[in-house]
Amino acid sequence: MNQTSNSLEKIKKITSSNCDILIDIIKTLKNRIKSKREIMYSDIINLIIREDYIGERYSQLILWCNYNIRLGKTYLDFE
Repeated sequence: MNQTSNSLEKIKKITSSNCDILIDIIKTLKNRIKSKREIMYSDIINLIIREDYIGERYSQLILWCNYNIRLGKTYLDFE
């Protein structure tokens, strides 16, 4: 049970190394969306999959986005 709660805490919080990747992804998405709408968590997941980004940090970002989507959050509130 303790291991499950530790895993959940890791998903809830985004690490600083993932923040750097997330900032780069946000910049890319802002250029593609061009202020037509806000960035959604699903946009981040789609970009990671379409661009074929591979690695543990990208997997963690996908988990983090899915966690927020399941909480009912649609739009990114990270700046």
